[in-house]
Amino acid sequence: MGAPTYAFGNAEQMQRERLRTLETLFDPGTIAHLQACGVAPGWHCLEVGAGGGSIAHWLADRVGPDGSVLATDLDATALRDLARPNLDVRAHDVLTDELPASRFDLIHLRLVLAWLADPAEALQRLIAALRPGGWLVDEELDFVSSVPDPRTPGASFERVVRAHGAALAQRSGFHSAYGRRVAGDFEEAGLVECGCEGRVSMWRGGQAGGRIWALTLVQLREPMIATGLADADDIDAVLELCGNPGMSVMSPVLMSVWGR
Repeated sequence: MGAPTYAFGNAEQMQRERLRTLETLFDPGTIAHLQACGVAPGWHCLEVGAGGGSIAHWLADRVGPDGSVLATDLDATALRDLARPNLDVRAHDVLTDELPASRFDLIHLRLVLAWLADPAEALQRLIAALRPGGWLVDEELDFVSSVPDPRTPGASFERVVRAHGAALAQRSGFHSAYGRRVAGDFEEAGLVECGCEGRVSMWRGGQAGGRIWALTLVQLREPMIATGLADADDIDAVLELCGNPGMSVMSPVLMSVWGR
């Protein structure tokens, strides 16, 4: 089974900004869940799909010199500037490349499984890399909640969201509703002490939420038009809205799931 075709290139400058914006939006909640797992000095951690590296950095500081962090991504370009003596960076495909068995106290991934053709296979490979009692934490989006406040000007947003999901599915096999499935996948994989929590907020134009939509839509413009679900005028209207403080839209649900 080959590597998925990721829709956004980590080496591109716009994608680096996109990764930083995702970190701004999601890191506080992610860190709270990792703290709840008890991450402590001396732990050995794996960060899969490490993106811009902010959580890998946080973990490296948290586990200290007696611990270690392995940060992986299909494209590790954006991770090369990370500098910690206890942090290792590696280009890695979770579906095909080997991981050490029974090694990690914690494995975390965010916005990874929804891109994979076989999330269940990836989960089994990750579970095999956990030490007995180790924690697996995953966070995945579900776009079911991506609707505007009725007072938001314009009527194109929901059409553009549908075109966005269809374009990602056609281009990369992305599952835009995977967030609602991931808790069940954890249980079917045999993990115990499982729990889940979804986080959602209102994203405003001119702020990080509006910016992440703009960065995403600019990169997917032509594939979205090709779906026939939205046209250029729809996309341009939403892009303009993304910088307008009058835009208020509900974020996708970020479903955090944990088990050991």
